[in-house]
Amino acid sequence: MMFVHYSIDDVVGVFEELTKKQPDSIFELPFFAHLRHLHNKYGLVVSCYCFFRNGCFSLANCTRYYKTEFERNSSWLRFGFHGYTGCEDYNLQALDESICQYRKVICNLREIVGENSLDTFPRIHTFRASRDFLHYLADNDILSLKGVLAADDDRISYSLTFSENEELKHQGILIKDNLCFLKTSQRFDGLGLRMQKKLFSHMGGHVILFTHEWLLYHPHNLKNKIKSVFIKQLMTISCKYYSKKGYCFAFPMDYNLNNNK
Repeated sequence: MMFVHYSIDDVVGVFEELTKKQPDSIFELPFFAHLRHLHNKYGLVVSCYCFFRNGCFSLANCTRYYKTEFERNSSWLRFGFHGYTGCEDYNLQALDESICQYRKVICNLREIVGENSLDTFPRIHTFRASRDFLHYLADNDILSLKGVLAADDDRISYSLTFSENEELKHQGILIKDNLCFLKTSQRFDGLGLRMQKKLFSHMGGHVILFTHEWLLYHPHNLKNKIKSVFIKQLMTISCKYYSKKGYCFAFPMDYNLNNNK
C-alpha cells in the first residue's frame, strides 16, 4: 500500500511554550492545533523529531503534565530523536557522547509524551551518523530503531558507501545492518515553483515530506512569517492531494518495509 508521512525537524521550542503557558490542552497551542486540524480533516499523521536543548531550556525542564493527552493522540502524533542541540556531527562525535545524548532525548521524551508516542524511524540531524552509532541505535536497551529517514538530495546519508547511497537514491529504500534507510521525498522549505511541483510528483511509492519547527513555530522575522503561511498552505494542499490519490497516511515504523522495495 502507498503511504505518505509528514514530519517536523528541530522540535523543542513548542515544549518550552507548553511548559511556560500550561494550557488546559496541548491543542491550545497553534503548533499542535494546526497539526490536529490536518489530521481531523485529511487523516494526517506526523512525527516531531526533537532536540534536547535550545538555549536555557531543555527537555529535562519540560512539564510532564500532558503525557496522558499525548498518548491519547499517539495514533497520529509521535516524537523521536533528531539531535541534542543541532551543533553535533554524529559522524565525527565520540560514540559515548552520541549514545549519552540519544539516551537523554529518549528518556525525557518517554516521560513527556509517553511510551506509545515514541517514533522508532527518525531523521537524524543533517543525515549524519557513524556506523558504530547506527549499530547502537538499531540495538540498544532504551529504544531500538527500525530505521532512519535519509536525505532528500544528493548528499550521502549517514555512513553509507557511495554505491549504497546510489541504490538508496534510485530504489528509495535500503536495508543494511538491521536498519531500514528510507529516502525523504521532499521538504516544504523551498518555495520555488519547481520545488512546489515536486511535492505532488511522487506517485507510485512512499512519500516522505517534512519541514522544520522554526518555520512553523513563531518565526522570528517577517520573511519567515510569510514563509510559514505558505508552508502551512502547502501542507494542507498536499494532504488533500494525497488523500484524493488514495494514499494512506502512516508512520514508516508501522510498516514492514524489508520486503517492499
